[in-house]
Amino acid sequence: MMAFKPTKMKGEITKTDDKKGIQGVSSLGISDRDSDRQSIGTVILPIPGGIQDSQQVSWNQDNINPMQLALANIALSGITEGLGKGAGTATDLVKSALKSEDTKTALGTYIAGQASGAQNLLTRTTGAVMNPNMELLFNAPNIRNFSFAFTLAPRSKEEAKTVIKIIRFFKQGMAPIRSKSRLFLKSPHTFRLAYKHKALTGDPDRDRSLIANQRTNNAATDHPYLNKFKECAMGSFGVNYTPNGPYSTYEDGVMTAYNITMNFQEMNPIYNDDYGSSGPLPAEIGF
Repeated sequence: MMAFKPTKMKGEITKTDDKKGIQGVSSLGISDRDSDRQSIGTVILPIPGGIQDSQQVSWNQDNINPMQLALANIALSGITEGLGKGAGTATDLVKSALKSEDTKTALGTYIAGQASGAQNLLTRTTGAVMNPNMELLFNAPNIRNFSFAFTLAPRSKEEAKTVIKIIRFFKQGMAPIRSKSRLFLKSPHTFRLAYKHKALTGDPDRDRSLIANQRTNNAATDHPYLNKFKECAMGSFGVNYTPNGPYSTYEDGVMTAYNITMNFQEMNPIYNDDYGSSGPLPAEIGF
């Protein structure tokens, strides 16, 4: 768990002029969060069953009829080539298109239909429709969600303390933070998730070193054949205090079992360059 850090706008100015101000910006966007921020705390849990991830992007169908295409071409030519030259190019294109009788008929009928409000005049008179030039276009990436469920059943007083700490850790960590004046609410803490692969060896000294490394953002201990995670926000955390049915506690009041469910949402989408370049046979799955 890490303290929330907002992103910042970035833009590298390449040219300035005292009279005209900024003349060129080489890049615009949002800076990435520092993923190596200091950890507030760490919880190590066994990797659950049913591991899966789903990556999606959004595509939408789009139409543009020949009239819209012609107008767009005129506007684009005017911008890229200058108003005078662009208008001349557009005029030449229109003259060339009007040499076709089909184009003349379609253009005249379309304009008449738009002027009279008869949207389907072209179809009524010719039985044809304007080619919509339909195409599927990329719209936006999607954010991934991950859900986990664990049953924690303490078998001793020490384990009970650990279970209570784990539940408190997540419940308090995902809660918004009130400012001292209570005028504002600050963002809750965020989480860095990872499936760890390095197993314990049985050597106490080496195992202590491995566990210490797993408590940090050490990529060397990440599981190479399971998906990675970007920084996540916790959307929900649920606790079932009686997962076995009847109410049951130990002598000190600690429940005999707790079932916790967590839902995380990555704070940024996955991009192609996040995978890097590892040759024809990648050594890991990546995101």
